[in-house]
Amino acid sequence: MQLKLDKDIVIPQKFRQIFSQTPDVLITKESQIEFLSSKMLVTVGDVVTATAIRYKIIPKLSIVDFKTKRDEILPSMPNKWDRRISVKNEPGSISVDLWNSIETAFKSKGNTLIEVDGEEDLASIPAILMAPDGAIVIYGVPDKGIAVYEVGEHLRQMVISDMEKIRGE
Repeated sequence: MQLKLDKDIVIPQKFRQIFSQTPDVLITKESQIEFLSSKMLVTVGDVVTATAIRYKIIPKLSIVDFKTKRDEILPSMPNKWDRRISVKNEPGSISVDLWNSIETAFKSKGNTLIEVDGEEDLASIPAILMAPDGAIVIYGVPDKGIAVYEVGEHLRQMVISDMEKIRGE
């Protein structure tokens, strides 16, 4: 079952911890990211995306907002992607534009950089729901490491279940 988004989702504060929990796999050394180069890779966040690029790994999809820890402004990304898409996305939400851009990226050949005006923190949700089985979705966990999720039906069902709770379904 695939969720469809017809309006922006605002994630209430009480539910945000669901999507910020430390996962079963947490990479703590940057050099360990190299193993990801053999899989379709999705990066959410500036630092994890820059780390992949530093190791010459160009993700299928990268989603950045040019900030880290919500404050520090980071420089623009190098021109390593086949296409760049700019979207608006408010903090604590998933906009229709972000959702649709992620869907477009997975349907397109080559790789895509989505540049978010606002906040990209929850972009891992639609990325997990739309990525093909076996893809790896990674994002930074501030001051801890990198969250690593291998996409499969079980993970998708967990995310869908959490989203249905949030939406009151």
